[in-house]
Amino acid sequence: MPTILGIDEAGRGPVIGSMFIGGFKIDQSKLEELENLGVKDSKKLSDKKRERLADELREFGEPFLKEITADQIDELREVMTLNEIEIKGFIEVIKQSDADKVVLDLPEPNAERFVNKLKAELPEKYGSREFVAEHGADDEYPIVSAASIIAKSARETHIEELHKKYGYDFKSGYPHDKPTREFLKDFLEENGELPPETRRSWSTADKIIKEVDQSGLGDF
Repeated sequence: MPTILGIDEAGRGPVIGSMFIGGFKIDQSKLEELENLGVKDSKKLSDKKRERLADELREFGEPFLKEITADQIDELREVMTLNEIEIKGFIEVIKQSDADKVVLDLPEPNAERFVNKLKAELPEKYGSREFVAEHGADDEYPIVSAASIIAKSARETHIEELHKKYGYDFKSGYPHDKPTREFLKDFLEENGELPPETRRSWSTADKIIKEVDQSGLGDF
């Protein structure tokens, strides 16, 4: 029976924590059953429903997960873009799954060029396999919605673990969250360095370092 894989990411933009590439594979004959589970883009689900669906999905099909840590992102960004880092994660999940058809959320403007990039990095056998890459695929294709849920569930668990590690709820870890910025600033002032899970290549981290340096100079 031909298989289909959905792929999506979670945690592309935060200044704290890893990015997760989620994959979800089933037999294509089970697509209607998957839709009946009520999966949708993870951003449109409550935390409770997302976690319930994540548990159901793990029983229903085969999930795949690739974590790309903050350190790895910083190192790779010296030689490639964030889109290229994401593509590397997609490729690893595709190889792990060995699915007959791949559907994924498109992270750049041109779908044909994007698919060609993927195929150029994959083993030769993938040249004849079907790829679908579309903007908003996590909303249109239940298989990608399922992958979105797997990725988002992993990222939320990761952030909760960091909250426990540091004994502080810095919220999402995204730059727009004030508690996130305050946590980084306070940690830097107290420890002389940012937490190891910080993406130091982000402009937010750079601004916080400069801000703390300036306030330190003001003490003299």
